[in-house]
Amino acid sequence: MSMAEAAVSRISVTKLHPIIGAEIGGVDLSRPLDAETIRQIKEAWFKHTVLVFRNQNISEDDQRRFASHFGPVAKRVPPRAGAAGADSLLDWDDMLLITDNVDEKGKPKGALGHGEMWFHSDKCYHRRPHRATFLFGIEIPAEGGITRFSSSYAAYERLPADVKTRLDGAMVMQGHQYTTGRRIDLSTDIATMHHCRQPIAVTNPGSGRKGLYVTSQNTMWIEGMDRDESEALLLKMFDIAEDPAIIYDHVWRLGDLVMWDNLACLHARTDWPSEQRRTLRRCTTEGEPLY
Repeated sequence: MSMAEAAVSRISVTKLHPIIGAEIGGVDLSRPLDAETIRQIKEAWFKHTVLVFRNQNISEDDQRRFASHFGPVAKRVPPRAGAAGADSLLDWDDMLLITDNVDEKGKPKGALGHGEMWFHSDKCYHRRPHRATFLFGIEIPAEGGITRFSSSYAAYERLPADVKTRLDGAMVMQGHQYTTGRRIDLSTDIATMHHCRQPIAVTNPGSGRKGLYVTSQNTMWIEGMDRDESEALLLKMFDIAEDPAIIYDHVWRLGDLVMWDNLACLHARTDWPSEQRRTLRRCTTEGEPLY
């Protein structure tokens, strides 16, 4: 095949779920990709929200290069002295995060290292939330450690019509406090955490579709509404957003690169046996302010 033929060859797109998620074939992410291939991947991303690239063998630079086609690769903030991960700053990478449940000596490590994580959206509590997240599978447990993706588009579409009308233009307070349990602690002083006002529904700049931008681990309340009324309404929306019918469960394989649109889905993680190792490499791209 000539270079010209290669440049216009189509990738394969196979749906993984009726609503969200697709596997992309015919792409080697260890190599630079031409503009047409990137265009086709973006087209699939806008349509399916979550893309899976199997059997990849990519370096850190390869992962950063691919991510850069979807926006500026986001910089990470070093941990404070004494915080989890602060003892590994010699290996600090300001763009890549290694999520690993044990260190080289087999000891537990890291806030993201082990256990279940409820549905959330990366950096929704910042003025410019992360748009895309890229996760690469390096070590995979024999069971568990599944990443779950819920379609924000489907969640919004399933809202009752009167609720959509009532919440048109509404804002919510998003906060950062990833702890055990589904719900963020509403009694916490928001001055002690990262927080930001965001629209309750977001029109995606890639697809033009509207998605419900609420998450049980981040959304604290609906602005301008009585707190009890707000909580009752949010709990109903969380149930809609976490309905198994609109969730794709990704069972990891070694060499998977999974990317997703944080404006179009929520993600969560299941637990796995503590004696089994799970190592993934993560980077994200910056998004734009949502209002």
